[in-house]
Amino acid sequence: MIKFSLRLLGVSLLGIGAIGVNSAAMAEPPVQISSESGTTTYFPPSNTTTGAIPASEAAKDAAAAAATTPEAPPAAGLPASTPTSPATAAVTPPTETPAPAAPSVSAPPPSDAAPAAVTPAATTPAATPAPAAVEPAAAPADSAVQPKTEPTPAVAAPVAPPVNPIVEAARARLGDKALSGREYIGVDVAAARDFYNSRTEPLWVDDSGFTHKAKAVISTLRTADDWGLEPSDFVVANVASGANAEALGAADVQLTLAALKYARFARGGRLDPVALSNILDMKPPVKDAKTVIGELSSVAEPGAYLRGLNPKHVGFERLRQALLKARGPKQEEEPVDPALVVKLPQGKQLKPGAEDDQIALLRQRLKMPAANPADERVYDDELVDAVRGIQRDNGLKANGILSDRVRTALNKAGEPKRVDPKQNLDRLIANMERWRWLPVDLGHLYVMNNIPEFTSEIWKGNQLELKQKMIVGQTSWPTPVLAANMQFVIFKPSWGMPDGIKSKELLPRLRSASGGGTGIGFFDQLFGGGGGSGGARVLEAYKLQVYYNGRPVDPDSVNWSTADIRQYSFTQPPGADNPLGLVKFRFPNRHDVYMHDTPERGLFAQTNRALSHGCLRVEEPRRTAEVLLAEDKGYSPEKVGQLWDSGASVTLSKEVPVYLVYFTARVDDDGRLLNYADIYGHDGRIMSALRGRPVRYTAPEAFDPAETSARSGVPTASNDAGGATVGADAGSDSMMDAPPPSKKNQNQKKSASAKQQKPQGKSTGGTIQDALSNIFLN
Repeated sequence: MIKFSLRLLGVSLLGIGAIGVNSAAMAEPPVQISSESGTTTYFPPSNTTTGAIPASEAAKDAAAAAATTPEAPPAAGLPASTPTSPATAAVTPPTETPAPAAPSVSAPPPSDAAPAAVTPAATTPAATPAPAAVEPAAAPADSAVQPKTEPTPAVAAPVAPPVNPIVEAARARLGDKALSGREYIGVDVAAARDFYNSRTEPLWVDDSGFTHKAKAVISTLRTADDWGLEPSDFVVANVASGANAEALGAADVQLTLAALKYARFARGGRLDPVALSNILDMKPPVKDAKTVIGELSSVAEPGAYLRGLNPKHVGFERLRQALLKARGPKQEEEPVDPALVVKLPQGKQLKPGAEDDQIALLRQRLKMPAANPADERVYDDELVDAVRGIQRDNGLKANGILSDRVRTALNKAGEPKRVDPKQNLDRLIANMERWRWLPVDLGHLYVMNNIPEFTSEIWKGNQLELKQKMIVGQTSWPTPVLAANMQFVIFKPSWGMPDGIKSKELLPRLRSASGGGTGIGFFDQLFGGGGGSGGARVLEAYKLQVYYNGRPVDPDSVNWSTADIRQYSFTQPPGADNPLGLVKFRFPNRHDVYMHDTPERGLFAQTNRALSHGCLRVEEPRRTAEVLLAEDKGYSPEKVGQLWDSGASVTLSKEVPVYLVYFTARVDDDGRLLNYADIYGHDGRIMSALRGRPVRYTAPEAFDPAETSARSGVPTASNDAGGATVGADAGSDSMMDAPPPSKKNQNQKKSASAKQQKPQGKSTGGTIQDALSNIFLN
């Protein structure tokens, strides 16, 4: 009995010790560190309380082994568990939950806040513990019952598709530095290189040669002359049957680069206008090469896409049709008016009033029958006037006498004319090229000022709102070709004289009038009197006020022979006599040119209106203001009339594009080709450049270097790298825009010129005739 009691006490103590060890093991979550991977595996703690004492020795031993041994041998009769690495064997995936055992009566149900404790890889013997003695979470998971964990399959890296050998050959070809140069430009080659590096298949060829899309592109390139371009600029390789990958790759690249070149040329990239001249201040709307190649590769009709890059403006298309007509079938002879076939035989001179059979022939030739049939042989006044016109047109003395020279001129005019299909080709191509410099979208409302035509137009969509005569710059003060946005309409503007005009035109007159030149000052000659004090008289004639540092100056107190005239400001206040008239339209640009009114209305009657110093004078300034402000502000003509008298300055809410263009040829609505004089010689320069012989043309400076450097040491003007004038203002209107002197001064001039003798030498400002020409040019 005593032995049995001692044995029972020992077993109890042993069970208590096992429980303590087991509790300590469960209280500290085991952590394993892998020396190979550097990762840490965390074993979460159990959320259960300590279980009851096992009912058997086997259960006690198993519990102790489970608490202290990471990996235990399997119990008898059970299969061994699969060994796992230390970093993964201790953690059961969260998605796998062991089958729950019957809950203990004395313990609360397990919490959902933390996962249950998981044993390592070993399993426990199949012993039956006492009821309510084992918590469900404390029970080891049976490997035979627990769901088997499936490993997550590794995601395979995408396998790049193989690169076609033709593309590899194309990439190698684009790596050749010889591609960049005269034939191809760097941006096109770079865009093609990036494109082929991102492709695995060629763009234009397959194993049999050029594809259908490639042939459409080649057809467009070979008919480039239909669009004013040169087909020889777009070289396409010949692909032989059975060509190898290297030849096919080179052909694919060559066609891509030729297409990119066509796209660039179609948008005006054949020339750099600014590189040709400082007054061709345009930037063609060339499309980005990467965009072009991307669109070419995706469109269904790449040939049509390329042709669509040419200008879609009506003016361009009309010139293109004229070009196609000029290149059409040759006509040996033009149709001849039957009247032109009438020949006048050589003979005696016939004076007005004469009667002769040739007069009847002359009437047939000129299609001027007599009002009275009985007078068919009479050389009457109406017929005499017609002959005088013929004489003037042919450089003959207009005396109205029918001579052999008149007969020869009339007979020659009736000779059949052979048609030269190339007669207007260069002019048409040069004008088409200038159309390419304009934006693709001209704007909803825009102003188009054509310099050679001397006309200004305001367009609203396809509707012509206003067309008027215009005065442009002289050949020595040319109006630039540019695009800018009109921002201001300024009523009753004042005029400030630019530095270039001060030095070139005003300073010589001030010096001469002040006695600084040789002989008598020409302004003294013009306005009467003599002596050396005429500075004030010069400025008064032009209604100019002079300021120095913002303060009025007495011009007679200044020694203009040594003064730096650029330090002085010369301003003419607003008024009817102001060179700018009563309104000006400003579209800021680096040439400082603008549109404005003028007091010299009679100049618009002249045929050649290249008369200004670069700015543009419009015939109908008030109507111009009405059209612009009606569109921008909704102003009525009456409202514009109020502004006209107020001297207000209006800032446009929406800027209006203004294009100063240079079209020497255009086709009117009736299909007639109209030609205008190439007053600045731009056509020849452009055609020379298109043929590979560009010549830089720098427009005359608005600043006379010899005048200032020789007399006052003022630095001369020069051109910067971009062709802009430094220290000069070539664009603003000048003294030639100034009004003529008052009638009082004109009378003084007449009496002075009648009294004075012809001067023996030239004054600083030139002769009296030169002075009069300059003053009264407007």
